[in-house]
Amino acid sequence: MNNPSVIPAFDFRNMVTVSGGELVTTSVRVAEHFGKKHKNVLQAIRNLQCSDEFKRLNFKPTDFIDKNGDVQPMMNISRDGCMFLIMGFTGYAASAIKESYIAAFNWMTEQLKCRAAMGEEMQHRFAIKETRSKLKGTIGSRLMNERKKEKRVLAIEEEQIHSLANPDIVAIMQGVAQ
Repeated sequence: MNNPSVIPAFDFRNMVTVSGGELVTTSVRVAEHFGKKHKNVLQAIRNLQCSDEFKRLNFKPTDFIDKNGDVQPMMNISRDGCMFLIMGFTGYAASAIKESYIAAFNWMTEQLKCRAAMGEEMQHRFAIKETRSKLKGTIGSRLMNERKKEKRVLAIEEEQIHSLANPDIVAIMQGVAQ
């Protein structure tokens, strides 16, 4: 009987994390997702045939604490570094994983673009509101009192718009993992 291989569905959004404000994955996560020993992934990284500069920019040595409580070496890997590494893996499963990984980064890019676009629109509307409110403050005392009340509300609104237009990548990633 012919037993076809079953390719597990991977959600690579869980593979991507944030380190130093950058989206990265780790050699540990690569090993887990590919069913490889972590030491073999580290060896594959050391054996990559690329420039020293590419390695320096895309593979950052760090440490992690393993399940036994021992400190072990690990690599933080950029998107480019991960794709370079994965390109060396072969087979249908590796191809499916490469596609999923690319989709995860593209998904995150689109999320950030959408948030930025929403923020720009909200900033535009806020500028109009604030200008109208400032005009009230110059017309007369009754409107000046309205302006004083509006200033507090506008300050809160401006802070909310700023957080939307300039998203905290860490907070977004935590929302992805939930």
